[in-house]
Amino acid sequence: MSQSDPRSPKQARRLLQLERALNAAGSLHIRDAAALLEVSEMTVRRDLRENPEQFQFLGGHIMLPADAQRRAPYELAQAGQIQAEAKRAACAACLPLVKPGQTLFVDCGTTLPHLIGLLPEGMDLTVICYALNTADAVARRADVRLVLLGGEYHAPTASFYPAEEDRTLDAYAINLAFLSAAGVDARLGVTCTTFPEAKLKQAAMSRAQRRILVADRSKIGLVRAARFADLSRFDGIATEDGLTTEPEKMRP
Repeated sequence: MSQSDPRSPKQARRLLQLERALNAAGSLHIRDAAALLEVSEMTVRRDLRENPEQFQFLGGHIMLPADAQRRAPYELAQAGQIQAEAKRAACAACLPLVKPGQTLFVDCGTTLPHLIGLLPEGMDLTVICYALNTADAVARRADVRLVLLGGEYHAPTASFYPAEEDRTLDAYAINLAFLSAAGVDARLGVTCTTFPEAKLKQAAMSRAQRRILVADRSKIGLVRAARFADLSRFDGIATEDGLTTEPEKMRP
């Protein structure tokens, strides 16, 4: 700490107060941190920028570095609030396809957990998934059987990817595979952010009677690194505008 910098003692007190608050609460939104410290959000941002080894700043929330990886599902939940109504509407468009007794594959991401909440009661469904947020939503449904594909946990997507070949999917005939995407492009196809995720999507698609892409229209025109399918591979595409069997409707 420089003795010539009159702000340093004040900053040190702020950092200590913030650290204590995070130890108690786990995370704080930047506006709440600013109110607690009685400073502007700009000041909090500067403190975080100058002390990257002490704090992590993710999705508008501040946390301690040791908690950042463990709290990835929390950050995923925050991301789920973006375009939430559109995501919910896209999932609602899928409901007429779901029939009692079916086995569903439900992909990872922040869109398809909405589908679990919208499923009618008492349909005697089986849901196969590999994402923590989806599994948590299914586990809260007493009327839906949960099959969770195991493997190594990947915090940024809150998903489990097989460390070696997993034959669990081979045991199931899937009636409907609901697939999410991070990007949908008419020429380059449907993409996601990681290659292990792409491989699981492809495996589920190959075992499914029908394949439905579920993506809000903000994904249209975006391209991510891991390509997993042509648009023509899907039997239906659901957006907030409804369900269509015409891939060209996904153009911007």
